[in-house]
Amino acid sequence: MMSSEKTKLIARYDLIDCKDDYDCDVHWENFKGSLDYYFNKYLGYQVMVKGKNMTWRNLSGSKSFNLDNVIDIFEKVVPETSQLNFYLYQTGKNTYKADVGHHDGREQYYYKVKKQKEE
Repeated sequence: MMSSEKTKLIARYDLIDCKDDYDCDVHWENFKGSLDYYFNKYLGYQVMVKGKNMTWRNLSGSKSFNLDNVIDIFEKVVPETSQLNFYLYQTGKNTYKADVGHHDGREQYYYKVKKQKEE
């Protein structure tokens, strides 16, 4: 598999594995630090996301948004649920893939980050 050689895990948030509130806080801070490290350079850019296997109905869809805050990579995409895991991989230049697991199943999101066009 040629493409998996280029895939790199860059951020991981796993609420399911938290042992207590402190452990969850540490996971959250480490996760936000990883997002900041990889996405701070993209602030102001446009993010396009395609999702597959979303919700218990296995829906597909897409959305785009301006990256105003690095946490948007997570918050503007994941479902509202109290427990989930989120693994974010870099798959190429300006392209990423997230694997998300929660009580409704596993979802996949594909990101492409593009510089905004000057008007």
